[in-house]
Amino acid sequence: MGEKILPRKEILDQYIERTLKSKKAYEEAKELIPGGVGSGYRYIVPYPFFIKEAKGSKFWDLDGNEYIDYLMAYGPLIAGHAHPVIVEAVKEQLEKGSLYAIPHEKTVEFLRELKKRYPMLDMFRLTNSGTESTLHAIRLARAYTGKDKIVKIEGCYHGMHDNVLVSVEPRLGAAGPRWAPSVIPDSLGTTKASLQDVVVAPFNDIEVMERIFQKHEGEIAAVILEAVMMNGVGVIPPVKNYYQDLRKLTDEYNVLIIFDEVKTGARVAYGGAAELYNVKPDIVTLAKAIGGGFSLGAFGARKEIMELVTPLGRFLHGGTYNANPLAITAGVVTLKKIMTKQAYRYLHKLNEEMVKGVNDLIEDTGINASVTSVSPMGYIYFPAMKPKNYREAVSRVNMQKTIDFWFAMLNRGVLIWAPCQMEQWNITMAHTEEDIQYTLEKIDEAFQQVK
Repeated sequence: MGEKILPRKEILDQYIERTLKSKKAYEEAKELIPGGVGSGYRYIVPYPFFIKEAKGSKFWDLDGNEYIDYLMAYGPLIAGHAHPVIVEAVKEQLEKGSLYAIPHEKTVEFLRELKKRYPMLDMFRLTNSGTESTLHAIRLARAYTGKDKIVKIEGCYHGMHDNVLVSVEPRLGAAGPRWAPSVIPDSLGTTKASLQDVVVAPFNDIEVMERIFQKHEGEIAAVILEAVMMNGVGVIPPVKNYYQDLRKLTDEYNVLIIFDEVKTGARVAYGGAAELYNVKPDIVTLAKAIGGGFSLGAFGARKEIMELVTPLGRFLHGGTYNANPLAITAGVVTLKKIMTKQAYRYLHKLNEEMVKGVNDLIEDTGINASVTSVSPMGYIYFPAMKPKNYREAVSRVNMQKTIDFWFAMLNRGVLIWAPCQMEQWNITMAHTEEDIQYTLEKIDEAFQQVK
C-alpha cells in the first residue's frame, strides 16, 4: 500500500543525497532481479537502500549511514542483529554440520520449550517459514474435520499460498459489503478453484462471523486469523472478549481456530498471544522470532489432530530443511537463554517508554496522529484513530503523511518500521533506553517537519 507515493520533494532530495551508493547498487540489481529486490515488500520508490552490515540494534548502509533498526527483518530478530550468544552457538554447530535431514536431539529440546509456552498444544512439526506453517495448518484442519472451506480475515496476511493470498489488501471499492466481504485474489496466477473454498470475514466482528457459520454450516473446517492484526494495517488488537466469543462460536459449529502467531509468537508474551489473550486455539502456527534470525517455523495442535501426520496418519508433511540443526540451534538459544520471562518485562518496559513518549509528542506538537501498541510493537496512525479492522484503517489513513514521516525518520537515522508503510516498530532485546530516547527526539523532529 502506498508504494507508488513519493515523499515531499525536500524529504526525497535528502534521501537521494544520503544514499547514492544504494542507488548505484539498485541499478545493477534490477538488471538481474525483478524490481531489484528479493521480495516485493522490500521495494520503495524511488529505490531501496542497501545494507552493508548490522549488529545489535543498528545497521549501516552502503553509504556508511547508521540507523537504529525497528524493522528487525519483520520480526524474527527478537534478540537483535548478530547476538553473540546465538553467533557462538551457531558457529559451534556449523562445525558439526549444517544439514542432516536425519533426526537429532536438539529438535526435542527445542519443542519442549515450545510446549512450555503453548501448553494447550501436544505435538508439533517444524517448517522453514510462516508460509509453510499456515499452509500445513490449513490442510491439517481440513484433514481432521473432513470439511473444505476456511474463513480468512480481511486484511490478514498468512503467507504466499493461494488460499490465504486473498483479501490481504483489497481495494475498498471492490471489497464488497462489510457483512459479506468479497474474496479478492492479491496475486495474478491464483486459480478460481482455490477461491471457492475461502470465505472472508471482518476482524473483531462476531455478528458477521456467526452469519457466515450459519450460511456455511457443515462446510467450514477452520477460521485462520492473525492473533493481532499487524500486516499492513498498523497494530489492531482484538476487542474485549472477541476471542472468548469466537471460541464459543467455533465450538458450537465444530470449527477449528488456527491462531497465526508468526508475528506474535515469542514476541508479545512468553506464551505468545494465546497467553496474552487467554485463548486456547486448536492449531497454532509459528515462525519469525522462534528461530532467532534463522529460517524456522512450526505448527502444533492437540495429539488427536497431530496424529494424522505421516507416518502415523495419511496427512503428508515433509521438507529437506525441516528441523535443520543450524536453525534449531539458534531457536534453542533464543528461547531458553535469551527470551526468558524477565526478558519480556524488559521489552514491555521499553515499549511503554516509547508509547508514552510518542503520545506526549503528539500532544506537544499538536499533530493529528495516534499510537496503538501491543507489547513490544507499535504504530503511529496519521490521522488519529483506533481502528478495529482493515477497512477502518485503510479508509482513514493519510498515506502521504505516513510516507513523509517514514522517510523523514529514515533521513534521521531511524528505520521506524518496514517500507510497507503500515507495518509496526519491533523493539528487541538489543534496543536500549538510549535508543528509545534518541528515537523520540527524531520523532519530534519528524513530526515538526511533516505536521
